[in-house]
Amino acid sequence: MSFHRDCERWERTTKKENCPVCNQLPMPDEMVRVAELPSSWLDAEPEVCLKGQCCVTSKVHAVELYDLTEDELLAFMRDVSACAKALKKVTQAVKINYEIHGNTVPHLHVHLFPRYLDDPFPGQPIDYRQVRSDMYGEGEFDAFVEALRRELTDRG
Repeated sequence: MSFHRDCERWERTTKKENCPVCNQLPMPDEMVRVAELPSSWLDAEPEVCLKGQCCVTSKVHAVELYDLTEDELLAFMRDVSACAKALKKVTQAVKINYEIHGNTVPHLHVHLFPRYLDDPFPGQPIDYRQVRSDMYGEGEFDAFVEALRRELTDRG
């Protein structure tokens, strides 16, 4: 639920004691934990608007980047960078887009969107409403997750 529709509810979830991430509420059914990094978790799901789309979530409760200490910020951004680098290698994307919103889940997280020459959004912003259940072929999502895990494990 976006703060645009229920600002009081959203405001409550900005508090650590009410945060769905901090309280370890179940992730959406199809979401997969790809990796645990020093300062974050990397998750992905098969029903997305762009193949390879992932989310890096801070282990530290924060709503905004400036809520983190300098050390926490540096550690989190190192994780984001490592995930993006691995994602680009695994997907062979032309570019990785980074987006931080928090309008629905205010716990700090970064969406990573691989961009391709033939993606559905040439020269325009990503339309999140165009989620597709057929983005991955049979076994392709699992192979993507495993390749991403290997790449993150093998990084030096």
